[in-house]
Amino acid sequence: MAVSPERANALMLSPMVRQGAGDQRLPSPTTLQYVSVEAREGITTGISASDRARTLQILGSSSIQPRMLVKPGHIFPVQTREGGVLVRTAIPEGALDLVRMSGHTDAAVFVDLLSDQGENLTLEQAKERGRKEAIPTILLSDLIQHRLQKEPLVRRVAEAVLPTTLAGEVRAIVYRSTISDVEHIALVKGELDGDSTILVRVQAEQTIGDVFGGTSQPSRSHLLNSLKAVGERGCGIILYLRRPFMSDGGSAVQPITEPPLRSVTKMREYGIGAQILRELGVKKVELLTSTTRSLEGLPSFGITVVAQIPIPDLITSKEHFV
Repeated sequence: MAVSPERANALMLSPMVRQGAGDQRLPSPTTLQYVSVEAREGITTGISASDRARTLQILGSSSIQPRMLVKPGHIFPVQTREGGVLVRTAIPEGALDLVRMSGHTDAAVFVDLLSDQGENLTLEQAKERGRKEAIPTILLSDLIQHRLQKEPLVRRVAEAVLPTTLAGEVRAIVYRSTISDVEHIALVKGELDGDSTILVRVQAEQTIGDVFGGTSQPSRSHLLNSLKAVGERGCGIILYLRRPFMSDGGSAVQPITEPPLRSVTKMREYGIGAQILRELGVKKVELLTSTTRSLEGLPSFGITVVAQIPIPDLITSKEHFV
């Protein structure tokens, strides 16, 4: 059962400890399970379906009563992270997000789907089971995209005029994430017109490469060349996104299948970028990019990609160091 940190504290759940290492607690994010629990009353051995259901009812009740539980038992509460699937792509976070979105408590039961032979179902088998039982089937990536589309995840907190060598004066607008304590920045050149197509570069933070340069990391080169391209155009936006928003942290509870971490990270990257662009009043963009891959998912966030433009090589490698 996935539970929020607040519910885990209220229920006085205890983290699992390292076997053979005294009372040393497993370091996060390896710690995923709390000590198993059982209903104190209303059950027999605790192992039957009805007994487990009774324990789950107590764990998920709107009236939290830790004295109604004993340890150990047959139900394992599982730790989740604040921010859900937007912070970690894992089944506990996905289950809890769905339950919360449905208007229920901050606890969610999740189970493995097994074949008649006792093996985990493949994705196609799971979809077929869903069709047979009339149960909707989604991927974690679907849930991530839905939340990025529907939930306001950034707010403007500061703005200043910033002089730059490559683009002249730009407006530096800082946005704070509502689900993690990080800030993103938009460097805006010129006056933005919601009906016009705006040159945009969305770039994720690479602190070492961006600040100190180097030949092995193209990140600084992409940033400087994009900034110069925006300056020459006279109007455009550089979105610089902090990495902590997109960190997954890993999980010992994995879904049947999920997109590669890189594609999920890109989805978050462009989803949060799209929210900032919408706040700035931008609807159509020419996207400066270092890849030839199609970004078909971006329009689903309300932004039309008119064209993908390769980042121009305007600055030589010798100019990467200041």
